[in-house]
Amino acid sequence: MSGILEGVRVVDLTRYIAGPYCGELLADMGAEVIKIEKPGTGEITRTAGPWKDGISLFFQSVNRNKKSVTADMRTAEGLEIARKLIAKSDVLIENFRAGTMEKMGLGYEEVRKINPSIIMVSITGFGQSGPLRDRLAFDGIISSMSGVTRMEGDHVERSKGPIHDYMAAMYGTMGTILALYEKRETGKGQYIDVSMLAGSSMIRSMSIADAYLNGDEAAMVSDDSAPYGYLRASDGWINYHAGTNPIYRNLLKLIDSPVLHQEKYLDNMEQRVADAKILEAEVQKWSEGRTCDELEAIFIEYNIPCGIVATPGRLMRNEHLRVNGYIVQQPVHGIEGGAPFIGFPFRMSGHPELEYRAAPELGENTEEIYQGVLGMTEQEIQALREKGVV
Repeated sequence: MSGILEGVRVVDLTRYIAGPYCGELLADMGAEVIKIEKPGTGEITRTAGPWKDGISLFFQSVNRNKKSVTADMRTAEGLEIARKLIAKSDVLIENFRAGTMEKMGLGYEEVRKINPSIIMVSITGFGQSGPLRDRLAFDGIISSMSGVTRMEGDHVERSKGPIHDYMAAMYGTMGTILALYEKRETGKGQYIDVSMLAGSSMIRSMSIADAYLNGDEAAMVSDDSAPYGYLRASDGWINYHAGTNPIYRNLLKLIDSPVLHQEKYLDNMEQRVADAKILEAEVQKWSEGRTCDELEAIFIEYNIPCGIVATPGRLMRNEHLRVNGYIVQQPVHGIEGGAPFIGFPFRMSGHPELEYRAAPELGENTEEIYQGVLGMTEQEIQALREKGVV
């Protein structure tokens, strides 16, 4: 993968997760991604936890393979630096609140005057139009509003980890790649408007149709198979799925329960779904006292799909991810030996070797970019430093 986007230059004005991860994916693919940061402090997640020896692991996870320059974009000089970089780049990524770029004088209409072939990617909670465009959003908000938040009886719980930020980043990356492909044919840039709400609502597309045709209440409670779900083990939780007819037969070979073995459940998905709680309680009763590893081994032996609910430590030790190169020991400035992170999330046979460089130190590439790309002299850069612009 490394090098596949070689020659593509990206200006990264992003912060937090969705925008930075979009930039990181492009950087992993070989694009030169230049992150413009505030002098002195940098992007806000440089100080976000978790930490090791004062170094933010948050920042490291979504900013590898990038370059960092500093420019105070609240000043005319800082904005001018951004404009000059945009003029010499292929892509601009931002994930400010809708309308912020226009207030800065860097809305798409202004940016395309600077560079008519620019591809501008905006990632926001609700997109650039519609009644919700001005609202702030974080991952949990989108989880709730997209209907992805899990509701079980009186218990409501969002998924662990900011999956909606990462999903929006994936859509932003896909949009960028599509726009680059079209630009190769037409020479024209375009504006990509990524809405976290729209992207996450896609997960519930089938349920929307269900609610329309069968009613909201039916769509809320309907399951397509049973039994499946989470089992409480003696040392954690494990998910299993014995809902299909062939796998349910495997479950019957494993568990000698009069309830499960009733004829009405055999090859009768509708009846099993109707009595899901009864069946799942029987499986839970059978599992009592067993560890996650023991349950996993038994389920695998009987060809019943399962997965132990992973703590971060268990995920770190996942041999399958390690063998396939998805957990990588990434360099980190200031931490000897670096730390393990998830690498690029899919593989391409034509690009089997990927390069993973540490997330840049604040302003690490200021001289390199300002001299090499913008043609500034050392004296000019020093003058800007003395004014606090860079």
